[in-house]
Amino acid sequence: MNIELNVTPPAGLPVVVELPLQPGDLPEDGAAVLINSATGAKLPVQVDGAKVLSITSTPLSGQWTLESAEVPGVTLKVGRKLSLNLPEGLFSEYHVDEGARPFLWPVLGPGNVPLTRAFPMQQIEGETQDHPHHRSLWSAFDEVNEVNNWAETPGHGFTRHLEFQDLTEGPVFGGFTGIGKWTSAEGEAVLDETRSIRLYNAGAATRLLDYTLALTASYGDVTFNDTKEAGLLSIRVATSMDGKNDGLIINSEGGRGESDCWGHQARWTDYSGPAGEDKSTFGFTVFDHPSNPGYPTRWHVRDYGLFSANPFSTAAFGQGDPTPFTLPAGESVTFRYRVLIHQGDGDAAALEEVWKNFAA
Repeated sequence: MNIELNVTPPAGLPVVVELPLQPGDLPEDGAAVLINSATGAKLPVQVDGAKVLSITSTPLSGQWTLESAEVPGVTLKVGRKLSLNLPEGLFSEYHVDEGARPFLWPVLGPGNVPLTRAFPMQQIEGETQDHPHHRSLWSAFDEVNEVNNWAETPGHGFTRHLEFQDLTEGPVFGGFTGIGKWTSAEGEAVLDETRSIRLYNAGAATRLLDYTLALTASYGDVTFNDTKEAGLLSIRVATSMDGKNDGLIINSEGGRGESDCWGHQARWTDYSGPAGEDKSTFGFTVFDHPSNPGYPTRWHVRDYGLFSANPFSTAAFGQGDPTPFTLPAGESVTFRYRVLIHQGDGDAAALEEVWKNFAA
């Protein structure tokens, strides 16, 4: 089978491509690649429901032929924690039995450079040791039906991991779904959670992750109060990347620095800075999906290294009257984010094109 492709990724950053193929076009085991008729370049493909996807950070053009082949991709290893692995090595581990709620740590960028703070999981000289509830990459929210599911101080709430579902490995992406429950300190159920994490095989120079959080009011109405202490997707960047050191925060609205980005709405926000032994520059970009409630989200992003998407709060950021969000009993709400890890400072024009690919 031959198809024609014409895709131009922005500035070498990865985009997810829906191919003009049907799942039935692939062999029964799904192991196939597209091969460029002129250059011989190979492009991995993978079925995603009713779609066939690939990922690229280089331009695609010309005629391509579908052929059976197995290529390295994303693999998982499940034990006390779940490991997400790329052909280049470990990307991250999903911890479910440490602290008050699940989290991803370490988060390794290109060259296996750690890009999130290790504290409190590990003591590393030179790292800050404030806010021990900031565990690398996680989801949390204070004041959920008056339960503090953000901090780890006495009386805090919990997100209890219950089970893994939908474990997926493949040449284009792999990931899992974690089923959990938010509770009070006393164990009273507040809401149910379905958290899906998908890692793409984006190549050695970048990392790309989709993070979807579905919350269901299974036990009665759930109100998320207006508070800055929240992030449905939160990251604590490596201390060397902090804005108060040599880091830089920018957003889709032209904001630059904490003063322009903290509490402001934006389609995406980028936090970059030096990391690793040679202090090369790396960055995180978090993209907010247009289908998310509260879009475009406000950002609890600080020079001391916190980077959180907070869609429900206005007054807490000095941006107007309080805007609590109530999820009626029996209903669900879903939030979708994409996380890009790139080398060098964030290129606003290129990041905007990556957001358009995600939004589409």
